[in-house]
Amino acid sequence: MKLVKQEEKNKEEQQRDFLKEICVATSYADKKVIFVGVVDCSGKLLVGEYRDNKSKKKGKTFSDYIKPASFYSCILVSGLEKWKAELRAIKADTSSSCCSDPDFHFEVLELDILKLAITPLTRRGEAYLCIYFEPSASSQEIISKICKVI
Repeated sequence: MKLVKQEEKNKEEQQRDFLKEICVATSYADKKVIFVGVVDCSGKLLVGEYRDNKSKKKGKTFSDYIKPASFYSCILVSGLEKWKAELRAIKADTSSSCCSDPDFHFEVLELDILKLAITPLTRRGEAYLCIYFEPSASSQEIISKICKVI
């Protein structure tokens, strides 16, 4: 019994490490990526990677006020709900995807003065990759870079 539990724990750790690698690679795909997280279908944050870009900027921007905890509670949950609703509405239209890779369908949501890109990581929608990036960034350019690294 202990062996089965240990194997399950190891499998969960390997999955978490793999998701963390995806987050790290995605966060370094472009300097304008601020936060990357993997969430489950209910919006629970499984892993995340925050990129602190403050040292390169002078003065405070809106991005300075969004931290991982507020990203999840204030932005991600509503963004994921909106994304799921929009996905149902455009399910038959695959041309709206910004990524040339057919395995990824990114939907970019502009919520007030920020941009959030979301794509399912599994075919059954059990996990989603969510990327928060600077509003001045080109969505298509960033998503193209992300598709190359993941």
